[in-house]
Amino acid sequence: MKQLNLSAIICSFLVGLSLVVSSVIIGQSSDRELMKDGSKYKPLLTIGEAAEYLHITESQVRAIISSEESMRSRDVDSLLFPVVRIGTDNFISTDGLQEWLKESLKRRLNY
Repeated sequence: MKQLNLSAIICSFLVGLSLVVSSVIIGQSSDRELMKDGSKYKPLLTIGEAAEYLHITESQVRAIISSEESMRSRDVDSLLFPVVRIGTDNFISTDGLQEWLKESLKRRLNY
């Protein structure tokens, strides 16, 4: 009888521990795996994907990039649109885009 009680306690402890560990692992991985709209997390977005993410047109994204490039020389302290140029292609950092959006809303920028 003692052996059965000890086994039940050990099994219960292991099951509880595995539930806690798995919930921590799932919680940490789910933050990066999916974006808020349910799509898979991508560190870099194309112009089209960034436009879709922001719910604006591609030409509006290009206009923001052009406007930010002209602001770059005048306003050193502002957070600029997170464009990464690879060859002739432009990509936008997903994390940088979220930070830029928060900063732009605080400063109430108009484009």
